[in-house]
Amino acid sequence: MAEFTNSDNFEGLQLKDVIPQGRRPWYKDTTLIKLNTLMLCALITQIASGYDSSMLNGMQSLPEWKDYFGHPTGTRLGAMTFGPTGGTLISVLVSSQLCERFGRRYPICGGSLIIIFGSILQTAAKNYDMFVASRFFVGFGLGIVATAAPPLLSEVAYPTHRGKIVSFYLVTWPLGSLIAAWVTYGTSRMAGSSWTWRLPSVLQCFFSLIQAVLSLFAPESPRWLIYNNRRQEALDVLTKYHAEGDPNSRLVRFEMAEITATLEVEKMQKMSRWAEWVSSKGNRHRLFLALYIPAMLQWSGNGLTSYYLAKVLNTINITESRTQLVINACLSVWSFLTACFFATLVDRMGRRRLFLYGMGGMGISYIIWTVCSAINQQRDFKDKGFAAAVLLMIFVFSACYHMCSPVAPTYIMEVVPYSLRAKASMLYQLTGNLAGIYNSFANPVAMDAISWKYYIVWCVVIGINFTLIFFFFPETKGLGLEEVAEIFDGPDALVGRNAMREMGLDVNTDKAMAIEGDQSPELVKKEVEHTEKA
Repeated sequence: MAEFTNSDNFEGLQLKDVIPQGRRPWYKDTTLIKLNTLMLCALITQIASGYDSSMLNGMQSLPEWKDYFGHPTGTRLGAMTFGPTGGTLISVLVSSQLCERFGRRYPICGGSLIIIFGSILQTAAKNYDMFVASRFFVGFGLGIVATAAPPLLSEVAYPTHRGKIVSFYLVTWPLGSLIAAWVTYGTSRMAGSSWTWRLPSVLQCFFSLIQAVLSLFAPESPRWLIYNNRRQEALDVLTKYHAEGDPNSRLVRFEMAEITATLEVEKMQKMSRWAEWVSSKGNRHRLFLALYIPAMLQWSGNGLTSYYLAKVLNTINITESRTQLVINACLSVWSFLTACFFATLVDRMGRRRLFLYGMGGMGISYIIWTVCSAINQQRDFKDKGFAAAVLLMIFVFSACYHMCSPVAPTYIMEVVPYSLRAKASMLYQLTGNLAGIYNSFANPVAMDAISWKYYIVWCVVIGINFTLIFFFFPETKGLGLEEVAEIFDGPDALVGRNAMREMGLDVNTDKAMAIEGDQSPELVKKEVEHTEKA
């Protein structure tokens, strides 16, 4: 059991000032290799979601699947697509409460088991209703896991790894898409058998099984432990994984002091209440970001390539089933590679620049895509050059989308305080999936009705997204989780070093272990009362 043996003076310091400079790269550090391996229980969450979308994309090109379910189109096809979205929307009723009561690990385990059950049910589907119902179970489990995973990653990761690791959380979406695309392409050769779509369905649960097992061995969030008065356990976790077992590590002592001070203030201010979202200008800004970012990622035209690529390809006269499957598979490879590349740049380029460059590139590519689609149709698909241009723009658009999508969970987890982090993660699922309802039902109907003209809508929406990013997305790179609040609440906010100073923990870190329950220094109580009155 780790214990403090001496105090430190951290007056005026930030997290970046106490991070050891000479530590080995993570791939040469057995402690960090172990930590990052265990974090796969959260990191690979979006594989299930990406796998699902690409799988359904591929199934729409499988004659066996279309024949089995009566060639679903329009709202009937939309209902099949909506299944995981509906399940996730139901999960928001309990997901954040589960994370706040039981921590981050156990909801990941429980949600993964529900996904496994849904996948098995989908594999055994005998009719349309059973297939749709199974997808609701997948969505319900995914909603719980996806609410718990980002907070666990952001709160447990080694400080210099946090930005990249949380950004790689969404990179697993195109990885799942890639796997499903090639699986459905491979099973398409099983002509005449229902296993062309049943085999991809059962393989969907493989990664959820890995998550369920790893979550049982992964460390719990030190912030959750501290907030629930289990400080010794939090110290043990930080000492083991952030300091290679050294209880006298300057980094660990600073983390314990900063986290304890900030969370004690949050407790006294009762910041875990839902009303806190509208209690101040800073929190209203946070609420806007938590609600808007997931909707923005759904409403950027990407829904057409994620779920309805076959319909898009039909508009440029690429209708052959095998060709569509190959394009879908290649797009998945491209999406995964570009997402990996841009996720590694999150700390170098910053969050704001990735959002701006990505959305700007999406807008330009969509405009060219729209123009080429219009000309191609006017010329009765005789000029293959325009079809090729549309295909090129689809790939350019995908690269630009994955320039800004990986940074989204990183950004949201950074801008909200601990007390609202599980709720923010739940809101991410809620608004993202509510926006996804439109994609599920409106996109196929609009594509059938007005074809390429529907792209104009997304050109306008992307322009609006770019404008809002420019004015309302501040940069957060280089700051610790407890320090980002100064951007939203001002330099005098009782967070990070300010909270440490008020509680005396900047000069005496031993007190971080001495604070129990609500027994906080009187000075802080007076300061909090003054802040609440103001």
